[in-house]
Parts: sequence; C-alpha cells; structure tokens
Amino acid sequence: MVKKMYAVSAVSLILFFTFWGIFLGTKTDIFFTLGIIALTTCYHFTVRLVIGSIVDYNLKNTVDYTRKWFKQRDFEERLYKNLHVKKWKDSMPTADENLFLLSKHTLEQIISAGCQAEIVHELCAAAGLLAIFLAIPFGDLWVFLVTSLGAALYDLMFVAIQRYNRPHLIKTLKKQQERALKKLRAKENQNALKSDLESEGNDD
Repeated sequence: MVKKMYAVSAVSLILFFTFWGIFLGTKTDIFFTLGIIALTTCYHFTVRLVIGSIVDYNLKNTVDYTRKWFKQRDFEERLYKNLHVKKWKDSMPTADENLFLLSKHTLEQIISAGCQAEIVHELCAAAGLLAIFLAIPFGDLWVFLVTSLGAALYDLMFVAIQRYNRPHLIKTLKKQQERALKKLRAKENQNALKSDLESEGNDD
C-alpha cells in the first residue's frame, strides 16, 4: 500500500508539471484545472507519507492505549452503528497489514498500533483541510474544497474503524489476561499443595 502511495505521489507530480506546461503554452483552461487536480492529489498523498513516517519514527507503535483520548465516547457506539462501520471496515485498505497480525504481534501491540494509526489519520485529515488555502495563489477554490473535504472524510473513515474496533479488542485482551491470571494462580496453588505434601512426607 505504501509503495502505491509513493507511486501516486510521483505520477501526480509529473502530471502537474506536464499539464501546467501545456497550459502555459496553450492557455487552455482545462489543462489548468487538470494541473490543479494533479497538484492536490500529489499534496494529499505526499503529506500522508510524511506524517506517517514522522509519527512512526517518534512513536514506534508504543502508544499508551489507556489514555483518555483513545477511549470511546458515549455517543460513538451509536454513531458507528448508524454509519454501518462493521459492514465496510474490512473492505478498507491497510498501509501495513503486518502490524495487525496476531501471528506476529500480541493483541496489546496491535491495539497500540491501532492508536498510532488513529493519530496518523487524524493529523492527515487536518493537513488535508489545509490544502484549501492553496486556492489563494492558484484559484479554482472548488477543486481544492472538494478534494480537501473528500480526503479529510476518507481519513476520518479510518479513525472511525480504529475507534470502533478498539473497545472490542480491549475486551478480548482483558479476557486473555484474566485467563492467564487464573492459570497462574492455579499453578501456584498446585505448587503450594505439592510443597505441603512433600513437607508432610518428610515429617513422617
């Protein structure tokens, strides 16, 4: 997925200069608009790659998922139900699927990776909206407005997925921890009983 994003960024940048050159030579408005679309595409993909790299470098998927920011609010459960998040969440792409595989990571690590993914998409949504200000030097406000709002909404879909999944994952994690604690206590009791029996045997 990341390789595809790099490819889109590179191609859209090339298309921007191509359309811009044609526009300067022909003064045909359609090439100006196509150049702006290519520019916004390059911006949105590039800013996501940059933000993702910076966040990954600093956090390294070690986010504390117990912090208040990552707790689901009272209204969210109903919101995600109305948005039918459960139905479409699995069809959305993942930048790095390996981060969410139980065969490679513990459930707790996966939850932390989900928190980091949420941070990335929240920052990308905000950065995407900033592209609207490119309309000041270039004009064509509607192009920047539509692409920026669309990109922000797309990122917020991933935020919704993480915030929908997290309570279920934490519930599963707690059950795992409770089972592990019960096994540990049972083993401790068994060892204590064995020690008592050995002590009685020695006394005899």
